Amino acid sequence: MTTMVQNQAKIFLADKRSRYESNEYRCLCTPIHQNGMDNQIVRFSDETLAPGKSRFFTMDENVSLILLPLVGTIVYGSLESQYSVKVSPEELQTFSLSKGTYFSIKNPSEDSLVNYLQIWIKTEVARKKVVFDDYKENILNTIFDNSSIKLHFGVLNGRTEATLVPSYPDGTLVTFVINGAFEIQNRLLESRDSLALWNVDQLELEALSENAIILILEQKNSY
Repeated sequence: MTTMVQNQAKIFLADKRSRYESNEYRCLCTPIHQNGMDNQIVRFSDETLAPGKSRFFTMDENVSLILLPLVGTIVYGSLESQYSVKVSPEELQTFSLSKGTYFSIKNPSEDSLVNYLQIWIKTEVARKKVVFDDYKENILNTIFDNSSIKLHFGVLNGRTEATLVPSYPDGTLVTFVINGAFEIQNRLLESRDSLALWNVDQLELEALSENAIILILEQKNSY
């Protein structure tokens, strides 16, 4: 890959994430919001839920929620609005949640674990389901887009390179390796590692393994 200017960045290694684990539930959180690095991304967690189990959450502030299943189908439920929706891999679901509301995430399977990403952002995002099963391989596909955030998803073969020109050059970029290994801005990231970057004019990456899968979150700064 070409030599480039090193941007302000922070690597979050998979095995250094904060961890909560019980017999039914595991949560691995990437602390992007800590130490003043980015106060708009409140939660970025990689969660696993046992068969037939549910997890309940209460909002301490107004946020938008993004659910992205990686393995298995989950069910989001709101007891207040009596609303529920199933979300499966190659789908994402967004919600706008106000302070004091609560919701559940359930694993409807009787015999299999589910694994999903849960992202909370201080940005207004309407309730919406997005299906992106028609994505193209070996490029970065934009799977969600509004005025403040964008999500990009890529499945790349080994040694494939890709470039992203951010829509918000003075904002935050968060890359999350779902599977495999990548070189991103001259930094090595492996499965479930993250890299947060600020003030990036161009993001360059290269897949270092077959079936390397990446998620990239663009967040516009809020002044």
